[in-house]
Amino acid sequence: MSMIPVYILSGFLGSGKTTLLSRMLQYFKQKDKKAAVIMNEIGDVNMDGLLLENDVPVVEMLNGCICCTIRKDLCLTLSNIYHEVQPDLIIIEATGVANPLELIEGIASASLDVNIELRLVTTVVAAPHFLLVTHRARGKTRRLMEEQIRCADLLLLNQTDQLVGDYIEEVKDKLVTLNQHAKMIETVRCEIDMDLMFQPVPGDLEPFDDMEKQQESLIENMNQHVHHHTHQHVMTYTHRFDGGVDRQGFEELFRRIPNEVYRAKGIVKFTGDDKFYLFQYAFREMEMVKINPQHPVVPVAVFIGEHFDRIQVQESIQNLTGTLLQNNIKQSGAILEEELCFFQ
Repeated sequence: MSMIPVYILSGFLGSGKTTLLSRMLQYFKQKDKKAAVIMNEIGDVNMDGLLLENDVPVVEMLNGCICCTIRKDLCLTLSNIYHEVQPDLIIIEATGVANPLELIEGIASASLDVNIELRLVTTVVAAPHFLLVTHRARGKTRRLMEEQIRCADLLLLNQTDQLVGDYIEEVKDKLVTLNQHAKMIETVRCEIDMDLMFQPVPGDLEPFDDMEKQQESLIENMNQHVHHHTHQHVMTYTHRFDGGVDRQGFEELFRRIPNEVYRAKGIVKFTGDDKFYLFQYAFREMEMVKINPQHPVVPVAVFIGEHFDRIQVQESIQNLTGTLLQNNIKQSGAILEEELCFFQ
C-alpha cells in the first residue's frame, strides 16, 4: 500500500496559514484528491474551521498546543484518520505557537503503525511582523519564530506587499541566515502556484530531494533537547457575547487594542443586523466576512497575545455588550456569502 503524505503548515499567529490551507484544499479538490485536515488552536474555540468547505474531514484539537497537552493524542488522531477517513493526504495546521519539531516526532511515531510519511513542512512568515520582532528582539517570541523557520522545507514570505524593497531584502537575508536549505517564495495572501509545492521540478526545489535526511536530523536533535514550552508566554482570553454589539464601537475597540494582542478571531453579531460575521485580527489589521451558519452558533471572540491585560480587554468588551455567557457551544460549518472587507 502506498504511503499517505502528511503536510505540516507552520507559522506564527496571523501569518496566513489558514488562507494557505484553503488554497491547498482547492488545489487538491481540482486534482480529485481527498484531503483530511487536523486543525489546532490554543484557545477553546476554533473559528478557522468555519472557513473550510463542509465536505472536508476536519479534526479539531483545542485547549492546547499539539506539542504539549494534545501531542499525546496526535498519533491516535492520525491513526483514526488513516483507518476511518482513508484520505489521499493529510494536512496539519498547527497553532501559531507550536514548534514543528514536536509534530515531526508525532508523525514519525504514528508512521510506525500506519502508512503515512511526512512530505513537506511549510512555514508561512508574515514579513512585516517578522521584521518587527527581529528588530525588537523579543526573547521567547523571536526564538519561537526562528524555530518555525529552521524546521521548514518551504518558506512562504507572505504579506510582501506591505514592505518596500529594501526591507523585503532584509527579511530574506535574515531567513536565509536561519535556514539556507529551504526554498523561499514571496507571496501576497499566500497566492502561490501550488505546483511549486507539490510537483517540484528536479534541480529547482533541491531541498525537497533530501527531505528524509533533514527530518531524521531534526528528530535526532529533538531527542537530545531538554523539553521546554516555547509558548508559555502566550496568553488567551475567550469571551462569549450575549447579544449584538455596536459595530462602530467594535471597530474602535480593535483600533485601541493593546499591542501585546497579536491575534483575535471570532463570530460577532451587530446591533440592527441579523447576520453573523466571522472576524479575524492580526497585527493592527482586521478583516470580516459575512457567514451563514449551518448550525446554531454563539457569538464569541478569542484573543491571543503575549502578557496582555485580560481585565482591560474584558472590560472593553463588556462596555459594548454587558454580561458574557459561560456555556460552551461548539461552533459549526458556515458558508461564506461576501468577499472580505478591511479597515484599520
